[in-house]
This record gives sequence, C-alpha cells and structure tokens, in this order.
Amino acid sequence: MEKFTSHFSAVIHWNIPYIETVLGADLAKKSLAEFTVSQSKFVSQKRGQVSHLCQLPLPAGAVVSLNGKLIASPELIFLELACKLDIQRLILLGLQLCSHPPGKPNEAITTKEKLEIFLAKTPGHHGHVKALRAVKYIEDGAASVMESIAYMILALPHSLGGYGLNGAVFNHEIKLREAAGKRLGQNRCFADLYYKPAKLAVEYESFTFHSSPRKQGKDIIRAAILSRHGIEVMRLSTIQLYDKDACMDFAFNLASRLRKRIHIRTEKFDEMHELLRALLPLGGSTIA
Repeated sequence: MEKFTSHFSAVIHWNIPYIETVLGADLAKKSLAEFTVSQSKFVSQKRGQVSHLCQLPLPAGAVVSLNGKLIASPELIFLELACKLDIQRLILLGLQLCSHPPGKPNEAITTKEKLEIFLAKTPGHHGHVKALRAVKYIEDGAASVMESIAYMILALPHSLGGYGLNGAVFNHEIKLREAAGKRLGQNRCFADLYYKPAKLAVEYESFTFHSSPRKQGKDIIRAAILSRHGIEVMRLSTIQLYDKDACMDFAFNLASRLRKRIHIRTEKFDEMHELLRALLPLGGSTIA
C-alpha cells in the first residue's frame, strides 16, 4: 500500500480511553497530519503533513480500513509510538489499549496477546525492542486510567519506578453466594486489582464514584461480603495515590500482606518513580 494514516494521527481514530491523559503534551503538540508510506517516492512534502517511510514488510492486518481510510491498527500504533514515547508512557498506552469495562472483554480495543503476536512478526522495525520490553508489563482489563496508573506504581519493577509488587490482575470476577448477592443486589463483583494466591483485592476509590455516603456505605458492605468469601480488601484512595508518602506507606503495607519485602537497590528508582508519578493527571479528583 502506498500511504496510510499513522502515529499520533492514527491514535484519534481508535477512541482510546483517556488518551489525552495517556499521551499528555505529546498529543497536544501534534498538529500535523502523519502518514506512513512504503517507498521514498511517495514521501509527501505537503504543508501540514509529515511522512514516515517504512520499507520493511508489515504483517497482515497491520493497516485497516476505517470509514474508507487506511489507518494503522492499534497494534501497529503501539509499535510506532515506541519510538516517540518514554517506556512508562508506552506501558500506559498499552494498558489503555487493552482496557475494558469489568466483565466486557469484547469491548477492548486490543489485547496483550494480540500485541505480543503482532510484535513477534515485526523484528527489525523501529521501536521493536522497546515495544517488546513494554508489553511484558501490560495486562488486560483495566477499567480506568487511574487503575492503570495505580497498577504501574504498585507493580512495575524498581528500575521503572514501581514498587515491584507484581502478580495482580485487573477486575477479577468474584461470584457471590446467593444470600450475599441478594444483599448487594448482584451475583458477582469485580476486584480492581486482585492478587490471586494471596486472595487479596486492592480497590481504587476515586472521588467520582465513591464520594457519596450511599456509595461509601455500599463499599463497606461489599468489603464485608468479600471478607466472608475469604478475600481481604485494601482500599487505595485518590488522596493516597497522589500523596507520595501515603502511597509509599500503602505499598509497604500491601507488600506485608503479600508476604513480600520491598528492597530498592537501583539508583534509578527515585528518578523513574518521579517520572511515573508525573503520569497522574492534574485534577485527578475528576478522573475515574
């Protein structure tokens, strides 16, 4: 194919949840239309356009047709932006590409498995090595960008600024016993972050969805029901997440519950942790 919409210009076609938070200033700066061409003779010098040259073959499905236009697929966008984004923001992009409402995996734009399969077919492309590194830390099923960032802070390795408490999955389904389900008005619930071996759930409580007395009361009832199902619940509030010291205390308490110890030895941790915390959006109280 001669030409297709790519990079930041392709991002806006996929309705990636909270993409403004994910890409931040990188997206705001991109006012030029970006395209990728397969041969140098197709490189455009038109004003307001940027052409990228890709002469290596792309896998089937790397470029798709949307509304009559050829657009880079979500998997190709992830590879393309590996050259443009730092590793942490690239991981956040991947988490949001693989995000979906609890219990609705079919609404995800893509999956970790699809990203891995695609990257296995693109050795030699720009950004390939970095994309392979990032995809290791991506999980399916985050329900919000704040869940994604909380997961990154808690689970990424120390070298990337996280506390290294890996092993959590997003929105694990917990089926409730009949009596408990009736009290809660539902027969199942989802734990925001769930550590299966420890039977421990981390619930992120945003201002948006947990600020009213009714919501808070339902959260308490839900936690009690999960406790009767043998699942311990730890609540992580927006205030804790945004307060560096409070977030650290939460991480160390979580480590204790998981019977792990946090030993930070890398000299890069402080620098990378600050970069990781910089992903938190301003005005976080209005973000789910």
